[in-house]
Amino acid sequence: MKIQEFLQDDAGNYSSKRLLAVGWGFGILCVWIYVSVAGKTMAPLSWEHAGIVFSLSGVVAAGKWGEKPPGG
Repeated sequence: MKIQEFLQDDAGNYSSKRLLAVGWGFGILCVWIYVSVAGKTMAPLSWEHAGIVFSLSGVVAAGKWGEKPPGG
């Protein structure tokens, strides 16, 4: 599966929910890696940031299920 296909819904349009989830996920990952490397120790990851990423992932999963046409 290509990343571009993951970011699109079944109609081929880009999904703002998926773009938001991927953006937050990579943003938090990049900042965490930078802080860990700059501090030369593994930085803690707060539950608030993890909760945002998990919540957005749940919305994407529920949205994918809800996008299926009736009877399909």
